[in-house]
Amino acid sequence: MTDDTPQSLGGKARRDALTPEARTAIARDSAAARWRQISELRAAGIELPLATHQGKMRVGELELDCYVLADGRRVFHKRGMARALGMKSAGGNVFLRAMKRKGLGSELPDELLAALESPINFKPLTQDLAHGYEAEVLVSVCKAIIRASDAGKLTPSQQGLVAEAKVLLHAFAKVGVIALIDEATGFQQVRAPDALRLLVQQYIEEEKREWEKQFPDDYYDDLNRIYGSKRMTTTGSGAVIQNRPQHFAIFTRTYVYHPLENGAVLEELDRINPKIDKRGTRRARFHQHLTEGYGIEKLKRQVGEVITLMKVSDTVAQFKRLFAKRFPQAGTQLELLE
Repeated sequence: MTDDTPQSLGGKARRDALTPEARTAIARDSAAARWRQISELRAAGIELPLATHQGKMRVGELELDCYVLADGRRVFHKRGMARALGMKSAGGNVFLRAMKRKGLGSELPDELLAALESPINFKPLTQDLAHGYEAEVLVSVCKAIIRASDAGKLTPSQQGLVAEAKVLLHAFAKVGVIALIDEATGFQQVRAPDALRLLVQQYIEEEKREWEKQFPDDYYDDLNRIYGSKRMTTTGSGAVIQNRPQHFAIFTRTYVYHPLENGAVLEELDRINPKIDKRGTRRARFHQHLTEGYGIEKLKRQVGEVITLMKVSDTVAQFKRLFAKRFPQAGTQLELLE
């Protein structure tokens, strides 16, 4: 969205016509306004949450200012969100006005609209005051834009939003918005174990995905080979199927799922997909709960690592030695799972 309205073009012309002294005066007035807002908040007994980490997230040619607050919230700067969606004018309430315009506004759930109308005031590391939104708000806005487009509700001037929203969603789906912010700010190096839950949620979807085959046949063929078991077996009805004994499930739990975020993902999967009988039956396969972008891609990568190590191993013992060398951070935790 270019936002090249007569008003925005006029504003640009006025800015270009300003003298350096006038621009300095405007900047000084803006700083004074920020301090007044801070004083008002403090007078009302409201302390600004502090950013402990900040950085810039690159999404294509864009850079989004992002922060981790002391209470664990991940935040995008409001101006950056406007620019990310192609709005040339990002000051004031331009972002909110654009979201509430006819067509798009009808696709904003009440909860999302309330969040947009109440930006987070916080103190960054390099400024006195900033305004932003939690990372999930940008994701929800992008989804609303695409819904409005699919429903034919957007005006011609709003069509530019759609392409930008799709770019952002595609990028976020591939690596996970929380993980991106942690990497951009350096927070991943110091986050506490309980902070992992926010990252884990990028893997997990409460609504399970439709079943897809995530473990290729040669995964089980190689398992049978290193365990010295038969590749195929016959069921009670006489059907010949690939041999997948129960202990393969323990192997998969130990060497595929547990290494994802050092067991945090496995812990969450156990919580949302618990055993329902004494035989250990679960209502769904674990990978049905992983997000299609981030979670499934991480799972596929780990399955690939395990298959590679199995193919160069002759026995289970040899595989375990190679795995311990490839993933030394796993330590003795894996032994406890077997």
